[in-house]
Amino acid sequence: MPLPTALVRAHLNILPGEREDEAEILTHYANVAEAWVSSYTGLPFDPANALMVQAALLLVSHSYESREAVTFASPYQLPYGVHDLLSGLKRHVISYTPDEAA
Repeated sequence: MPLPTALVRAHLNILPGEREDEAEILTHYANVAEAWVSSYTGLPFDPANALMVQAALLLVSHSYESREAVTFASPYQLPYGVHDLLSGLKRHVISYTPDEAA
């Protein structure tokens, strides 16, 4: 179940009936945000998980407001707080295997 469009529009302060021509880009940004959250955490996106939803909304608003990767106003590629919200959910993968011959 994806992020509800009404929630995305409310987060962006877009009133019902406004900017209807941007529905496709908002859906795209929401899909990308969900995929990023899943990729970062190693877990499926869960719209019932408030931390995942908030992080996805931050990513959507960042993508919507700053359509470039980095701007002069904000040299950061991700909005502040996304890593903090998701770090507790992230599956930690350890790929180190000690060399048995050593």
